[in-house]
Amino acid sequence: MSTPFIAEPAGAGLAVAIGPGAATHRWWPRRVRLDDVGRGVGFEFGRAHHVWCAAEVADVVGVVAAAEAAAMAGAWVVGFVTYEAARAFDDAFPVAEPSATLPLAWFAAFSDRDEVPLAEPPVASPATGSFVADVQRLGGSEWYRDGVEQVRRLIETGDVYQVNLTDRIRCRLTADPFDLYRSMVATQGGAFNAFLDLGDAAVVSASPELFLQIDRGTVLARPMKGTRRRHGRAERDHEMAAELRASNKDLAENVMIVDLLRNDLTRVSSPGGVSVPELFEVERYETVWQLTSTVAARLRPEVGLADVFRATFPCGSITGAPKVSAMHAIGRLEQAPRGLYCGAIGMISPSVAGERPPSIWSVAIRTAVVDTSPDTASLGHHLEFGAGGGITYDSVPTDEDDELESKTAVLRSARTAFELFETLRLDAHGVHRLAPHLRRLASSAEYFGFPYDTAAIAAEVVALPTPRVPHRLRITLERSGRHRVQAAPLDPAPSHVHLAVAADRVLSSDPFLCHKTTRRAVYDQARAAHPEADDVLLVNERDEVVETTVANLLYLFEGQWCTPPLTSGGLPGIGRQALVADLSVRERVLLVHELPACQAFAVVSSLRGRRSAEILQG
Repeated sequence: MSTPFIAEPAGAGLAVAIGPGAATHRWWPRRVRLDDVGRGVGFEFGRAHHVWCAAEVADVVGVVAAAEAAAMAGAWVVGFVTYEAARAFDDAFPVAEPSATLPLAWFAAFSDRDEVPLAEPPVASPATGSFVADVQRLGGSEWYRDGVEQVRRLIETGDVYQVNLTDRIRCRLTADPFDLYRSMVATQGGAFNAFLDLGDAAVVSASPELFLQIDRGTVLARPMKGTRRRHGRAERDHEMAAELRASNKDLAENVMIVDLLRNDLTRVSSPGGVSVPELFEVERYETVWQLTSTVAARLRPEVGLADVFRATFPCGSITGAPKVSAMHAIGRLEQAPRGLYCGAIGMISPSVAGERPPSIWSVAIRTAVVDTSPDTASLGHHLEFGAGGGITYDSVPTDEDDELESKTAVLRSARTAFELFETLRLDAHGVHRLAPHLRRLASSAEYFGFPYDTAAIAAEVVALPTPRVPHRLRITLERSGRHRVQAAPLDPAPSHVHLAVAADRVLSSDPFLCHKTTRRAVYDQARAAHPEADDVLLVNERDEVVETTVANLLYLFEGQWCTPPLTSGGLPGIGRQALVADLSVRERVLLVHELPACQAFAVVSSLRGRRSAEILQG
């Protein structure tokens, strides 16, 4: 048997305790940060004074116990336990080859924790729209769909009830790891974000899922089971949430894991101490809707952190049920170790009055591990990210693969800093259509989770002096909820608009086309590609005409003025809305090949009203 801990100097009076085989210099933290978007706060930790690593399964429990002891002595402790460390807590779990990038368990103790502003999205947007390149799935869609069928056969024979099947996404990181972290925090908008710069590796986690919250004598678990992709259009987005809430398949999947966690927590709770205070809550994140439930338990006084992990780790939401059988199936089906993905990341707070130290742990989903060793820097650091879902007998392989892809959106799309805004006309008659503009702003704020105060904005706008010449009035709303109101003279524009047609396609469900934001690269690129035109028509993935870059399109077809429906994409324009409401314009899908059949064109916006238009030939 190996010696569990070896104390070695780490300089300046510091000490590191590591398991045999772990290299001291590799895991000393350079930066440790946690962010809770819900509370709007971040935490940065000072210089570590102890680090504990487990390189072998036999060392894991001792490392967890040492971390808890440091918190009992007054330290702040941050750390993680990887999925392959599970066998340390139960011999029935399968033996698994650990990931080469990280130790099985890692914890660092700090004297100080500073409260800091929430991590802001990066300002600069990459030209590719992503901070990663050369994205590849290790298994791929065909492998994953076949895996779903294999799980269904296991369920049919009674071996398991559910298996959480996952795939790995591997790519190159083309940005600084902290920029990726800031983007993922903004994209996911969850409570359990963690950035751990460990020298040769960086952990970038935007997990929305609570694994365990231990506070003195109680423990809470909030498993997530059930996912729907967010839609950019608010109405369809709410339908997706309602569909998740009513899905028998997702409800059954969720309750199966709730029962598993109830049984797990019974092992460490007082008699009758387990309850389910919340069942089937639909939670909104910027890329997905998630179905969650809450399980609570009263812990027995003698139970320590390692005991709680022994009863509950890994979280049942990322294994399946029964847990042991599901994990053996995972070991046979999946092609690579999970590593930190599906493990746990947590913070242990200093003990108060000698009581059990409080701690909070996420399930390490939406989590990337970056190889930041110096020899990978020149070509872009290697990054691995996992995604998957719970497979039941009712699972449809293509739907499960689509759910997996929806969970990678947090990685694939760079979410840079942006604001919401509205542009109104202010002239001698006052502000035009203030109420519908504020309703649209409020709808977008709710979609993205921006706080807002429409009454305060309205009061500031109404108090503006009436100008002698028309002005462009801009209302801007920041993510923090702070707003700005600015007015400037309206610049001239042609009364007759010459339009070009964009060659690149847009997505009808893109939230940044369905809401008015300062993230406008798609519009800018379309105009830049056609300097000969006054404006450019956008076309979606179904070859449907959407709108122009600054206005809604009107077209005369078979004697009737029409406009593309919102299902084609684009903004719910205020001027367009008024025309549809008074029945002078009707909604109709316009395919790009139908443009020559149109008898006339016009564009409409709240700022400039209705103007005639024509499409440039060639």
